[in-house]
Amino acid sequence: MKPDDALAALDDIRKRQEQSGMAELEYGLSRFYLLLAAVLLFAAFASYDLPNPWGGAVLFPGVVLLALMAFTYVFRAPVRGRPGTAAWLVAVVCGLVVVGAFRGLAAAFGAGGVPVPHLIAGVVVVGACLLVAPPARRAAEARVRRRRSGGADGQRLR
Repeated sequence: MKPDDALAALDDIRKRQEQSGMAELEYGLSRFYLLLAAVLLFAAFASYDLPNPWGGAVLFPGVVLLALMAFTYVFRAPVRGRPGTAAWLVAVVCGLVVVGAFRGLAAAFGAGGVPVPHLIAGVVVVGACLLVAPPARRAAEARVRRRRSGGADGQRLR
């Protein structure tokens, strides 16, 4: 194998990695999954305001839908990539921030005398998440493209 052949093979590998990364982003952050996740998150947050037997009753269908969403996500995905440690860490931190923001807003609305504080806090948090999702997707796509180009400086690794 000549050096030019090896470089061409490496370029092809990088191109396929970019394609698989973009396909994973397009599928995982599609409008369908984002809206379904938003509805599930809102239902979970709003269920706090329901009387005692109904609050838990709302969560059961949510858990079933979440399991179905995860099942279809895993088995219908065009690309199955394993998330790395950094991706898990980002997901956990984002989840904690969302729950913390919800709890803080619900407490503030409850102290302010709002009749359904968890519902209003859920609307605010889920709306903020839906506003943050497109820029986060664009940033992730840029990161995938930057990985292909070999770094932030735009020069290819050779």
